[in-house]
Amino acid sequence: MRGSGAAEPGLWDGDDDVLVTILALLPLKALLRCKLVCRRWRHLISDPVFVSDYSRRHARLHSSGFYLQRFLFCEPNPSLKFVSCDPPEESLSGSGRPCADSEPSPANLIEDENGVRIWHSCNGLLLCSSFRCPDDDRVYYICTPPTRQFLPLPNPGCRIEAINIAFDPGQALYRLVCVAASELSTQHRQILVCSSHSGPWRKSGKPFLVSDELLLFERGVFWNGRLHWVGRGRSALRFHVKDEVLMEMPMPPIPEGWSERKLGYFGESGGHLYLVEIYGSVTTAFDVMEMARDYSGWFVKYHVNLEAVARDLARSLLQRNVHAVDAYKFSVLHVVHRQVGEEEECFMVLRIPRGFALYDLKKNTAMDIGDSMPQLMSIGQEHGLVYTWERVFQYMDTFCYL
Repeated sequence: MRGSGAAEPGLWDGDDDVLVTILALLPLKALLRCKLVCRRWRHLISDPVFVSDYSRRHARLHSSGFYLQRFLFCEPNPSLKFVSCDPPEESLSGSGRPCADSEPSPANLIEDENGVRIWHSCNGLLLCSSFRCPDDDRVYYICTPPTRQFLPLPNPGCRIEAINIAFDPGQALYRLVCVAASELSTQHRQILVCSSHSGPWRKSGKPFLVSDELLLFERGVFWNGRLHWVGRGRSALRFHVKDEVLMEMPMPPIPEGWSERKLGYFGESGGHLYLVEIYGSVTTAFDVMEMARDYSGWFVKYHVNLEAVARDLARSLLQRNVHAVDAYKFSVLHVVHRQVGEEEECFMVLRIPRGFALYDLKKNTAMDIGDSMPQLMSIGQEHGLVYTWERVFQYMDTFCYL
C-alpha cells in the first residue's frame, strides 16, 4: 500500500509497505498518537485497507471495560462512568481504551443541545442519541471514543422502538438493525437495516407479530453473528444479521408460580452468551446459564452462592446502623472475562448496598475490589446512584473509522 502524502525528511525514508507493517504492530493508543506525527503517516493509518487489516489483527475477545449510565433529575446528560476490565497494572500502562480521567465521554464528543445518552454498544462502537427531547426529534449517532469520531445516522422515517449495532471488528463493517412499528397492527413490528457499506435504511423481511410479553429490543446482544432479544415473557428472538433471518430462540421455562421471567442479566462476555434469572428478592443462590453455539438450548455454566458475601456485608452494615436484610439486596451488573498472565479470570460485578462486589465464578469466592477493579471503589461511594445490568454498556478496543 502506497501513501500519497509527501514524505517529511527524517521521519521515514523507506518503502511505505515496511512502514505500514511496523504501524500494524503497534497497540491502539500508540497508533493513534502516530497519526499526529505527519500528514503522510495520518494518510497511511486512515486508509480503509489498513483499518480493516489492523482491526482483524488486533481483534479482542475480552472487553476493555464497561460504561455505567445513570439518569439524574434535571441533568443535561446522564451520569456516565467508565470502568476498566483490564488488570490494574495494564490499565495504568495505557493501551488506547477509554479511562475515567483522560477519554471524553460521548456527551463531550457529540454536540447536541438536548444532551446525549447511550442506547447500545457493540465491540467498541457506541450508539447514542439526543437525550431530553421528544421521540420525533431524537437524533441517533454512532460514536467511537478512541478516534473521537461521531456520525449522525439517517432517519428511518418511522416510529422507532429500538436500534441496535452489530459490528464485527474483523470485517471492519458495522450494521444497524432498527425495530420499528408496523402499519399492519400495533402488535406487529418491522425490522429495518442499513450498514456502513450499503447506504440508507431498507426493510428486511415481512412484519412479525410480537405478543404482549415485553421483549427488550433496546438491549439486543450481538453474538455468533446474530442479535438476540429476550424479555420478561416466554418468547425470545435471534436475528442473523448477514442473512437477515429472524428466528425464535429457546428459553428456560418460567418456574411454576411466577407470571413472568425475572431477568437478572443477559449479555455476551468472552465469546459466550450468558443468562441469569433470579426469582425472589433475597435469593443468594442462582445459576449462570450459557447458550449452546448451535442453539440447542441453555446449560448451566456456573453455580453461584453469595451467602458468604451477604453475611460479611450484613456484619458491615450493622456496624453502620443499616438493616442487615439490605445485605441480600444485590444485582448482577456484568460478567467479565479477562486475561491475567497465562490464566483467564471470569467473575461477576455485583451492585450491593453502598458499593460493589466481585465474585469469582470459577473459584466461587469473593474478590478484592481494590486489587481487581479499584475504579469501582470511588464510584461505590456515590450514595443514591442505582445501577442495573440494563444500564451497563460493554466496551472493547476497536480501531474503526466512521
